[in-house]
Amino acid sequence: MNSFIPSINYSSLEKQNSLFDILEYIYEQINFIKSNSFFNDKICSFELEFRLRRKYVNIDLKDFLNDNSCQYSEFSYNENSKTRYRIICNSTYPCTENENENETTITPTPQNEFQFMDISKFLNYLEINKDQEITETLNNHMEYTKKITMMTFYYFIFKINLSIEVLLDSSQIKRYLRIEDKSKIESKSIIKSGNSKNIKIEILNQSNYKYENITNKNDNNNNDSIFNKDSVFNNDSIINKDSVFNNDSIINNDNNLKTESKYIEKNKSEKEITEYAIYKEMNDIDAKFSLSILKYITPITKKRRSFMMKNGARIDMTVFDDKNQLEIEFMNNTYLVKDNIMNMIHSIMVSLDCSNFILDYLFFLMPNYEFQKPITPSLDILYKEAKNLINDTFYVAAKTDGFRRLIVIINNLMFSISENFRVEYICQTKADNHMVLDCEYLDGKFIPFDLIYYNDEDLRHKSYSDRINIMNAINFEEFNNKIIKKNITKCSSFSELQNFIISFNKFDYPSIPNDGIIITNGRSSYYDNIKVYKIKTRNTVDLRFNGRYFYARDHLIKKSTVNLSFSEYKEVCLRYHQHKKFYSTKNMKDVPNNKDNNRNNNKNNNNKSNTEIIDNKFYCYYYRKQVEIINDVPTKTRVVTYHLVREKKVPFIVEINLDNNSFVKERKDKYTSNSINTFNSILIASYQKVNIEIFTPSSTVLMRKYHNIIKQNILHKYKGNLLDIGTGNGGDLHKWKNFRKIVCVEPDHEKIKVLKERISKSEIRNRISILQNTIQNVELNDIFNVATCFFALNDFTYSDIDNMLNNIGKNINGTLAILFFDSNLFKENIDSSSIQYKKCINDNIKPIKNLLDKESPIYLLGTLRYLHKECNNIMLVNINNSNVINHYENAINSEKVIKIFKKHHFNIINKYQIEPFSFLNSSQKLYSSYLRVIEFSNVC
Repeated sequence: MNSFIPSINYSSLEKQNSLFDILEYIYEQINFIKSNSFFNDKICSFELEFRLRRKYVNIDLKDFLNDNSCQYSEFSYNENSKTRYRIICNSTYPCTENENENETTITPTPQNEFQFMDISKFLNYLEINKDQEITETLNNHMEYTKKITMMTFYYFIFKINLSIEVLLDSSQIKRYLRIEDKSKIESKSIIKSGNSKNIKIEILNQSNYKYENITNKNDNNNNDSIFNKDSVFNNDSIINKDSVFNNDSIINNDNNLKTESKYIEKNKSEKEITEYAIYKEMNDIDAKFSLSILKYITPITKKRRSFMMKNGARIDMTVFDDKNQLEIEFMNNTYLVKDNIMNMIHSIMVSLDCSNFILDYLFFLMPNYEFQKPITPSLDILYKEAKNLINDTFYVAAKTDGFRRLIVIINNLMFSISENFRVEYICQTKADNHMVLDCEYLDGKFIPFDLIYYNDEDLRHKSYSDRINIMNAINFEEFNNKIIKKNITKCSSFSELQNFIISFNKFDYPSIPNDGIIITNGRSSYYDNIKVYKIKTRNTVDLRFNGRYFYARDHLIKKSTVNLSFSEYKEVCLRYHQHKKFYSTKNMKDVPNNKDNNRNNNKNNNNKSNTEIIDNKFYCYYYRKQVEIINDVPTKTRVVTYHLVREKKVPFIVEINLDNNSFVKERKDKYTSNSINTFNSILIASYQKVNIEIFTPSSTVLMRKYHNIIKQNILHKYKGNLLDIGTGNGGDLHKWKNFRKIVCVEPDHEKIKVLKERISKSEIRNRISILQNTIQNVELNDIFNVATCFFALNDFTYSDIDNMLNNIGKNINGTLAILFFDSNLFKENIDSSSIQYKKCINDNIKPIKNLLDKESPIYLLGTLRYLHKECNNIMLVNINNSNVINHYENAINSEKVIKIFKKHHFNIINKYQIEPFSFLNSSQKLYSSYLRVIEFSNVC
């Protein structure tokens, strides 16, 4: 694994072409070259080679090669960036172990800091698919070749080279090696392959033949590929007569010198004799050139094991210096069916760990990638954003109780990436494009809820509506039943959201458990975390437990906040000690191998996939996000990287249900706890009872929260001393923090009990006092800047209001704010599953129809109030899941209320009807529309 994600290599990547297209193009060029009359197939052969890129796959082959390998010396001279001369000699099988070899220390290069990768799966593939091992045939092998690289491609962890290999005359090399002492050869001074001056001089001193015939004109070309990005698949031909076949050593050079006499006998023409003279002179040049290589270049000692595969391909594994090299060569077998080559390459790639490349490629496609993190909204956030959600349209989907994964499809290969950047190969698909899906994973199925990359375009800046439209057009049948299409519903009203909730358990697949919903603003980009809301069926949080205390990351969480019962806390402690014992050094032999855990990670998630054993000790690792803001003009750049963190202790993570303060389960799939910000947001949601039930038609939570926000907005404007009339159970207690002194007037004894209990837990309890009395009879000794009467005014008759102001008017020096149901705004009776609000006296017909319960004490009292014009009507109120059940109140109109206040020298400073709240059903909107706010002042 890399110490940083992405690595320093990602910026140099280019888009991956499909292997089929690469092979198709290579085969076209091979056929073109073969059809050229200058091509000599007797001495030239094509070599198609796939070589591992060490900066992405770091393997250690030493132990494998020590079992059975051939050792040889290699003299290599690069004439230019495309042409290479190579002499292999001194081949010995089996090789003898160097005494000092085991003492060599291999230091990884800076670009290759990740650890050696497991090759057991590859060796298993090799054992199953090999035809025979041919290492023994390399004994005493000697060759002199010239290799010209025709084209180069990069495919995942492989570098693909198509070369033409020319066998050159090796007779003089053989004679030289018989004469020279081998030790003398190996002690030559080193000449860098790029410096050909000495070798050129040696040859020019011995021959009048123009050296330009064997020297490529593009000596200074250091490009690794002879194609640029735009021309790879567009040119009809990249190889022409002048650029390839102008090298006479390829055309005319024949290594079989015994054919010379036959050639002269059969070809008597002057032209043919001239051609033979050139041919003979070229052989002499090559022979002298080979001796120059032997004299001036120090060989590299290499070890190799070679295998012929059942499909005719050859696999070479070579070790030299600090390098481990794996090559898949097709040599003269480039005629293999493309599908066979593709299957072989993909099988080998999957058997090795290509995660470093996949992660770099993810950041190449989407620089500075961050997982989108939905927030758990409080009721305040829902209130603020509801209107925007309706106006912008929003999408709602079931939240699957699974594991977060990215699906990355590169051409026909599918990979998954976890939140801890663990890469897993999934399968081959029919989809041949580039795609990145954000998914939930459960029971072998991936359930996407977002598409963030598609067909050469980073979609993160696009709106969620656009991303969903593109995803809906995808053919999910191409994914071999690995990806299940998710039901994501577009909503433009609250009623559509409620319909979704009603059908919540019917969506998607019955076998896939859902634990909430995700609401996403249709105009939000992938970067807009604050516009994506996660609302669960129960509010749970993941905390780290150290055997005694709970933590959200590094922040201590009070036990009183978690508030587990003794039995629940005991269960957590027991699980912790089992976890600690499991990961102790004494039980290390019983712990499954970390690599096996990784392999099975997507199947069961029962083991810590982020653990490893180093020096007989357990370590937990994860990637920590690092964000750097670069203030460029005109915009800021957010640079995101991930740094590998290793911890000596494997953390114990538990899931706690904050709704009922209970232990849910141990999170064996988690490597870190929730952050303190996440914990706080979930805690608030739990306190406010925010869950999917609040969106059902019978719920009144959102409506009551809406009314509370109206009161909060009124109180927020004032400070000083507060007189609260009709405090009730004390639901407004948390709204009084900006007041210096608060006096509560409440006549109901049962409500005062609840009020006192709430005050005792409040941080402003020393500022609050309670007076048990009616507001018309209470004696006040203080002067108040602000007085409030929220909803209690409808319990008063007009005479009661008059008596109230007569009693407390002298104690108010400022504002008196009232919130009440104005009968002038009444339109119709309400009778729904969540709320009932209706007139009890029907005055539209004669005689008057009284709907009051005749057995109720309110029957006579309410009738008398109505008949004596003390109220406009008697209203029956039932609010579901609240304290307002079968409650009778007075209908009063604002005009008469204003007259009474003016009588007591209170003038209007503000009067308004509240705005509708988007996240209410029709009955709740109608009920709320009857509310009126009036703020009076008796200060001139």
